[in-house]
Amino acid sequence: MILHILTTPPTSEVAQQVEQAIQAGDTLLLTEAGVTAALNPDLHCWTQADYAVFLLEEDLVARGLASLAASHGLATVDIDGFVALTEQHPQSVTWY
Repeated sequence: MILHILTTPPTSEVAQQVEQAIQAGDTLLLTEAGVTAALNPDLHCWTQADYAVFLLEEDLVARGLASLAASHGLATVDIDGFVALTEQHPQSVTWY
């Protein structure tokens, strides 16, 4: 069970590498530019069911995407939730 933290846009080459590396039961946390995934609710990360996906609220707010994420029903966590995710996962990988 790994926490994957993606900091780049969901259309980046790095995001494609994450898609290849992530396993069932893992968790994907989208931060920084990764929260632009809220712009496209049809992305694979939202339509699959093998792993949990969250957006970091503070980065959504900073980019003016919080209401869009909420209207699409996308799961979010705040900084405390981010910390909780790191505590729940024995390993984490940050993708830049």
